[in-house]
Amino acid sequence: MAEPDTSTAAHAAPAYRAFISYSHRDKAFAQKLHWQIEGYRIPAKLVGRKTVVGETPRRLRPVFRDREELPASGDLSAELSAALRNSMFLVVICSPASARSRWVNEEIRQFKQVHGDSRVLAIVVDGEPHASETPGREDLECFPPALRVRLGPDGELSDIPAEPIAADVRRHADGERLALQKLVAGLTGLKLDELVQRETQRRIAQMTVIAAGAVSGMVVTGGLAFYANSLRIEADHQRGIAEREAEAARVASDYLVGTFELSNPATENPRTITALTILGRSAERARSELADQPEIQSRLLATLGRAYNNLGLFNEAAAVFEAGMPAIRRSGADGASALLVLSATKVRQGRFDDALAATRQAEAMLGPDLTQHPRLRAAAALTEGRVWISRSNPKAGIAAFDRALAYYRADPKTPRTAIATALQNRGILLSDDGQFAAAEASLTEALRLSEIERGATHLSTGKAWFALAQNSYNAGELPKARTQIANALRIQRQVLDKDNPILADTLSMQGQILQGLGDRAAGERALTEAVAIYKRTFGRPHHLIGIAEVYLGLIQSEEGRTEAALATLDDAKRNYDVGYGELHPNHGDLLVNRARVLARAGRMDEARRDCAAGIKILNDTLGPKASFTRTMAETCRKLAV
Repeated sequence: MAEPDTSTAAHAAPAYRAFISYSHRDKAFAQKLHWQIEGYRIPAKLVGRKTVVGETPRRLRPVFRDREELPASGDLSAELSAALRNSMFLVVICSPASARSRWVNEEIRQFKQVHGDSRVLAIVVDGEPHASETPGREDLECFPPALRVRLGPDGELSDIPAEPIAADVRRHADGERLALQKLVAGLTGLKLDELVQRETQRRIAQMTVIAAGAVSGMVVTGGLAFYANSLRIEADHQRGIAEREAEAARVASDYLVGTFELSNPATENPRTITALTILGRSAERARSELADQPEIQSRLLATLGRAYNNLGLFNEAAAVFEAGMPAIRRSGADGASALLVLSATKVRQGRFDDALAATRQAEAMLGPDLTQHPRLRAAAALTEGRVWISRSNPKAGIAAFDRALAYYRADPKTPRTAIATALQNRGILLSDDGQFAAAEASLTEALRLSEIERGATHLSTGKAWFALAQNSYNAGELPKARTQIANALRIQRQVLDKDNPILADTLSMQGQILQGLGDRAAGERALTEAVAIYKRTFGRPHHLIGIAEVYLGLIQSEEGRTEAALATLDDAKRNYDVGYGELHPNHGDLLVNRARVLARAGRMDEARRDCAAGIKILNDTLGPKASFTRTMAETCRKLAV
């Protein structure tokens, strides 16, 4: 089984824009909020705007609120559960009463299981958020338990803290008008400042019409002054941003130039200094010389991390981030960007829990307003999707890549290369889901964008050819796959170091394709080279070594070398055990392939036992209806005949 990537399921349009969850003690406010949301008119210039949640409507209708009195025991009614499933957002009215309400908590839990964490919006009417974290103030807590934690990988509530998007209607906080505008921004994906500005302009226009007869001159003059002042404020704001960016660029430029200065001209030969010397020196200088400029330090650490990752030096990359973590935590969006590079590093190391934790931390640093930093949020979604790919969680991966594409397409300035990356990951997932034609369409579009933007011999173009080859292989179109993987390998041998693990990935896939075509000698050479690169790069057991070894073992078996094949598969299991750290679908795949080796040697009793054990693992991890599980079950059925 090649390393999976996820796909996209179509969803019907939701029946409700939002579901309002509340305690009956807050019923009066819930009724008022229901009326306010459905009665809110989106400013005309924003209607039709495409955002991360779709096209902006004129009205936010319908909203689900009314519910029957709930019994003292039992589950939510079928009507409520259906309404939760068919709502785009969940709006939770937060108060001490709702924090103690079993049913509000259950509604949040059910909604998150279907839609995830990001579509839950909170509006505070009483109490204090997170008061339960302070001894003696538990009675003031207004966030229900399910609102305070994220959904875990198993679809259940975890112990990972969540940062819910919350408006606060109280006078000392947002007040009713701003709180409603924050809620509308969340329900539409529009930027809050733009919404506020448009509504302010609308109110000014209304006031102008009302007062035109008596004070038209004053109103016009005041309006012009207001407009001029707004322009001045915006110009000052933009000038401040430009000045900060210019200063950051100057500091970064001086820093990078200084990195190439010889520490000791008497002993250092500039012709023999390596890229690794420069990278190591850069990391050390960033920590020591930029300690008081965390944003610039984080930017440079992210750049250094990418450089190490591209060289396949993942341990060095992780060490750079570990040393720079204090600065990263203090640098907002720049720190979030660095954490996403760290997450990519952890994925390549096979440390998936650490990768997911880094991604979650990056998202938290971006803040609760989903309209801010759309490209970084898309990058976070892409990184999360890659984690779920490696964890063989297709549903979570599909949702993550869908979010990434939505963020990218909502931003007209998104580079086509970024869209290509998201399309490529999505195509790989579609392939793993057995939707080969849809996958090929997505992957072909990704290849086209990559060739246009980066050229026919760029590494990204090589990766696009690799993804197409993987899809053709999964679809059983092996001659097509052989041509596509050759294109990928040709590009990568030109641009990558011979020990780069990306090259090993491609060699591993080429070996699998050649094994399927019966070209055992060429397949064994490719797989042996892949295993050697992986071992030199990782320096420890790794799941990618195991994947290559499974196919190497099959070739050895086909050549009649049964004991060598079994030894290779045993080593593959060791790499899976250490690399994954838990039971993985590839453990099941390995056992089924081990059964094939045993059956070829006439050891049928052992083959049947391994087949049964392998299918059980696949049922437990992927489920019996998964395309790969069914394929392996058919393999075992044929062995038993």
